[in-house]
Amino acid sequence: MMTAEDTVTDSSVVSRRKFTLATGGAAVAGIAGCLGGDDEPTTEAGGDGDLDIRVAAAMPAVWDLTRQVGGEHIGTIDDVVPTGEHGHDYSAGVGDLRNIEEADAFVYLRDFAGWIDDFVAEHENGDTVEVIDASADIDFFDSPVEEDDEHWWLDPIAAKAGVDNIVAGLSELDPDHADGYEANGEAFKEDLDDIDAQFQEIVDQAELDTAALGTHNSFGWWVDRYGIEVVSPFGINPDTEASAAKIEEIQNTIEDLGIEYILYDIGEPTTAAESIAAETGAEILPLSPIETQLNGSPDIGFPDGREITMTPEWGYVEHFEEINLPALEIALQAE
Repeated sequence: MMTAEDTVTDSSVVSRRKFTLATGGAAVAGIAGCLGGDDEPTTEAGGDGDLDIRVAAAMPAVWDLTRQVGGEHIGTIDDVVPTGEHGHDYSAGVGDLRNIEEADAFVYLRDFAGWIDDFVAEHENGDTVEVIDASADIDFFDSPVEEDDEHWWLDPIAAKAGVDNIVAGLSELDPDHADGYEANGEAFKEDLDDIDAQFQEIVDQAELDTAALGTHNSFGWWVDRYGIEVVSPFGINPDTEASAAKIEEIQNTIEDLGIEYILYDIGEPTTAAESIAAETGAEILPLSPIETQLNGSPDIGFPDGREITMTPEWGYVEHFEEINLPALEIALQAE
């Protein structure tokens, strides 16, 4: 598996597009709604005042990694997935695809969604938009959840390699600011190291090494990095139905291991988690695969009443520090 210490090659950039630097006054940093609708996060930076680069990102996690690397050197970064939609379940429409084509670059994940792979295949040899694979040279592995599990960004150490891929892609797009992209990437990788350290501390103190989930399972990479297995009666697809046998199996696991909490993906319905909780006496906790942005609170928060008020501008760190780490600390009995 590629880590941040490995060298990122030019394979992260599949095609090139030349662009013209715009002149004018510095843009004001802000957040506006945008790619296909008013609820989609769009970061507007342009701190240098000499750039008009627009980047589209395939889903929320990649949107934030790109935002962190681009910093003041990118004019606009659009998240294709609208607020409230699930990244794995969303399929870009005609308007989305047209807007991506009009961007200077599209940062994507291979094997994440069919529409993404189709778009990249159509544009990898063209000159309409540069496509940057954030997954380049990251080896997928057969996790307990799926073969060739592509959810690498949920491992903060593997995410550092994704950051390096984005640095390489943006640097080729805009070589005048390569040093800036590199500096931004290195700074954000320190944040990822901090997330990793917090995660490892929870694991070291945990009474359990298994967590139960009542929605589709994106968390297979945690087994490889931290030895934490997340079990679910669902598969990797948000549309997958759970069989009665799978529901019974996870209920037995909860009872056998003394699991007291059932987790759920904040971008999905809570119905199954509530049903499993009712049958086992477990309480419910939120968890985020960083595939959904919300404007407000998740359907079910923490049992102790602590408030979670999400915004469409939440990034990787917020999803982990406000939701995932505290939820895992409780669920794995590491308090």
